[in-house]
Amino acid sequence: MKKRKNRAFHLLCLLAAMVLALAGCRGGFSDEAVMKINGQEIMKSEYMVYLYTATQSFLSAAGEDVWSMDFDGKTADELVEERAIQTLQSVIAAKEYAAGNGIALTEEQKQEAKQAAEQFLANVSSEDVQKMGVDTQKLIPMMEASYLYSLVYGTIASEREVDPADAEEYYQQNHEQIQWDYTAVQLQSILLEDAAKAQEAAERAKAGEDFKTLFAEYDTDPSVQSGQENGETTMYQSALRNLYGLTEALEAGNVTDPIQAGGRYYIFRAMGKTVPTEEQVREIAQSAYRNEVQTEYAEKRMEEMIAKQTMEKLGDAWETMEKFH
Repeated sequence: MKKRKNRAFHLLCLLAAMVLALAGCRGGFSDEAVMKINGQEIMKSEYMVYLYTATQSFLSAAGEDVWSMDFDGKTADELVEERAIQTLQSVIAAKEYAAGNGIALTEEQKQEAKQAAEQFLANVSSEDVQKMGVDTQKLIPMMEASYLYSLVYGTIASEREVDPADAEEYYQQNHEQIQWDYTAVQLQSILLEDAAKAQEAAERAKAGEDFKTLFAEYDTDPSVQSGQENGETTMYQSALRNLYGLTEALEAGNVTDPIQAGGRYYIFRAMGKTVPTEEQVREIAQSAYRNEVQTEYAEKRMEEMIAKQTMEKLGDAWETMEKFH
């Protein structure tokens, strides 16, 4: 069964965004040290890459209106700058930890970083590339630093042991919600660009017309015409809630009203669902609790390392630094 690709725009974490490869000409870009963290000079090009990824994170979370919002007396631009610097501090802390604890990338991981740079070379506009003043070779060490950060973070997190009794308590308190969240719903879907047509298609589906026939008539995905898309997919109820606002469980045969998301309209029809077993729910709960506890521990350790760093901005670059909006 061909599954519909997830068309929703997902929030990317900042470090994950570092896999974006940047390329292009740097005409007129003057690279210079703009700050020092623990005595290590940070070049303008490196800072601008982190500023770009921080900007994309904010945009994906709040949209274009974020730049006019107030955040407890701070502007979005001020918060983006803080996020970029904090991420740089985290990466440098991870490098220092790795050097002191014998953690290093394998040749395979270095090759992955290089391939990631090459693979996503076209993901950034030439205008933004010029602002960053980077090319693939400059980006590869930054990607390697991101890989290394992940290794260090995972190493630190694994130091925190989980109390089985606490994990069991977490399971008992959350098993019903977890079972609901991880119930998989088999779906048929129709994607439309027009609200009126979406309403018309939904009413016909609710009246009992064949959903596959309606899909062929209404769906606007170009891949439908080539036979690569049939509108069928499987999604967890938690994803349907988070992406499409569906808070009620769909039963077999249920058809939704048109749901607007990302400027398009979706109609779903449930074909059936698979509820996880208690054993599966327990495994999910234990994993979730472990991640929660270990993440909290790792974050605290990273904050402690960053708190010991020195940070100094250099020159007047901050007054003339370009933005990505």
